[in-house]
Amino acid sequence: MTVVLSGLYTVEVNRQYLPLVNVKAHTTIVSSSASTRLRQTFVNSSNTLLRELKYCFPLYEGVSVVAFKAHIGDRTIVGEVKEREKAKLDFNAAVAQGQRAALLEQSLAASDVFTTSIGNVTAGAKVDVDITYMGELKHDAEVDGTRLTIPARVLPRYGDHMVSLLPLDSSLSSSTMDIVVDVILPRQNSIQKIQSPSHPISVTLGTTSVAPNAEPALYKASATLALSTVGLDQDFVLQVVAKDTGVPTAILETHPTIPNHRALMVTLVPRFVLPPEHPEIVFVVDRSGSMGVKPMELAKSALKVFLKSLPVGVKFNICSFGGKYSFLWERSMSYTQETLEEAVQHVSAMRSNYGGTRMLQPLEKTIEMRFNDMPLEIMLLTDGAISNQDQLFNYLNEQVAAATSSLRVFTLGVGSGVSHALIEGVAKAGRGFSQAVSDGEKMDDKIVRMLKGALSPHITDYTLKLKHTSTAAKDGERSSSADEELELIEHVEEYLKIGDESGSRNRPETPKKSISLFDTSVDLDGDISMQNDATDPTGQGRYAHLPPLPPPRLLQIPSEIPPLYAFNRTTVYLLMGPECSHWTPKSVVLRGTSKHGPLELEIPIQVLEEKGELVHQLAAKKAIAELEQGRGWLKFARDRFTDERIDSKYEGRLDEMIEREAVRLGVQFQVGGKWCSFVAVEKRGGEVGEKKRERQQKKAKAKDKATEK
Repeated sequence: MTVVLSGLYTVEVNRQYLPLVNVKAHTTIVSSSASTRLRQTFVNSSNTLLRELKYCFPLYEGVSVVAFKAHIGDRTIVGEVKEREKAKLDFNAAVAQGQRAALLEQSLAASDVFTTSIGNVTAGAKVDVDITYMGELKHDAEVDGTRLTIPARVLPRYGDHMVSLLPLDSSLSSSTMDIVVDVILPRQNSIQKIQSPSHPISVTLGTTSVAPNAEPALYKASATLALSTVGLDQDFVLQVVAKDTGVPTAILETHPTIPNHRALMVTLVPRFVLPPEHPEIVFVVDRSGSMGVKPMELAKSALKVFLKSLPVGVKFNICSFGGKYSFLWERSMSYTQETLEEAVQHVSAMRSNYGGTRMLQPLEKTIEMRFNDMPLEIMLLTDGAISNQDQLFNYLNEQVAAATSSLRVFTLGVGSGVSHALIEGVAKAGRGFSQAVSDGEKMDDKIVRMLKGALSPHITDYTLKLKHTSTAAKDGERSSSADEELELIEHVEEYLKIGDESGSRNRPETPKKSISLFDTSVDLDGDISMQNDATDPTGQGRYAHLPPLPPPRLLQIPSEIPPLYAFNRTTVYLLMGPECSHWTPKSVVLRGTSKHGPLELEIPIQVLEEKGELVHQLAAKKAIAELEQGRGWLKFARDRFTDERIDSKYEGRLDEMIEREAVRLGVQFQVGGKWCSFVAVEKRGGEVGEKKRERQQKKAKAKDKATEK
């Protein structure tokens, strides 16, 4: 397995890395999400112009890049999200003209790797790469708190993995790294403890680093890590323990620049227990050469905990895979003392000697060999290194849908080089959840937690309802009084009726202007493959040939609420378009059914006082990730008049329509992804991206004040 590490390097065959002389990371934790601004300073210590450099930036799955700047010499250029190919064209054109430029794009092979192209760096110049990324935080079962991780591969120490390092001038040899984490929780969540099991930190309770003189509050804190050397030798882990963080919440945010657009973030923390199932459980274990000694030993230890924790009444089997695959038994066996001892002996003899990593074939065979009268729970243990992620995700999506609530896949990533894009993508497609264990980390609680999830009943019909009051009747809706209205969202079908935007099939069409069959102004040799910059500044014009598909006025993300598991935080978003501006949301109601009885939870909505983009961008990123992984709301959209599914009606265009929707979300909310990238080009005498955004925000605030008057 190739571990992807962060760094800035030349693109020549003999790759050379630029020295990293300074790192500053500032993370702000707000409730269960975090925003990190990372600034890395490199220097061109050669005596020549470097026309093009590459910067690799590995991220965890689910993290959104929402801002990008490059400081090259004395100029600062700010990134703007555009369609991927359009961004490349703009970057290449700028470099060819000798302008300073930068391009940040996500790897098409894995969603947790971003690469940046930076052009025209003069000799001796410093390069500051400034990236802001955000994401949801994991729950840490060991401390019953929130866990923040900054991977070592994002901030590596330059060592043997580097092929060649440009010589560093002695005057620049001093280097430092500072990591600051500010924590701001809801007022009712008083912070009890902040600690790091990985590094020594200094902690200040009551205030944050940006407002150290503010009045102290129990829900605020700050932690600092200062090192005299640049780079981490292991992941930086921070644990935040606070009171009542397990209480479900719903937060409503208003966007600062998009008129009448709001986003709702619902954090679900289940606390219910139903009688366990007795399914068939198959452990699919990676034994490829990439596992090596330590990950293989971790996997074996985890397997033994799994096996010894199984209850009587289940059937189980073990599948080993790499370049080939094999099963312990031809079919799963009942759990007895004899079969347990045989399985433990089999695990003890395991080695990482199965060659390459082919994950799809063993999963196909495991599902093919299942007992059809029992639920199947697959426990996948891997170091997470394959190239055909999308093919695997699509296969699992299809199998889970066809299995009608009797198939789930859980993933356990082992070792320090796990691809979180892979293990979380497999778990999402398999409607399970993922965990990761590193060298020396306790794993017993995680194993038991995952096993309890696999033994829990299958509940797949969770729905979210929005209670609100309405101030005006719109689009044919009934007018409301003081009574609350109830809006039902079920697989988003209620708001995914797509059709003629005029609202009538029988309305006569407006006569179209005749087109001359002989127009002398037409350039028959012109390039019709791309729009020009003036008419298509973001690159979305490449989708002009597709049928129009207006976005839903109320969009639930994820489109299907995934299974809920005890001690496992789940977040659901609602993007509320301008058509919902007359609603005053009051609460959300979560409902589900099981053979043991109905499940229900009502959560009051807290409206944020300040406008912001955090919730919008987290929602957009999750929606884009769904689309990239073959899921998302387009799978449930229907024709407004015929009730025909959109994915059937436009079968040949669906892949392009999915890409178009991902680009729309990325451009609208400025979130990078597989199909849209950040591009920053030096603009002489023009308005740079950051100033443009500031101007838009000032204009929006002025409009709000005028409306209030």
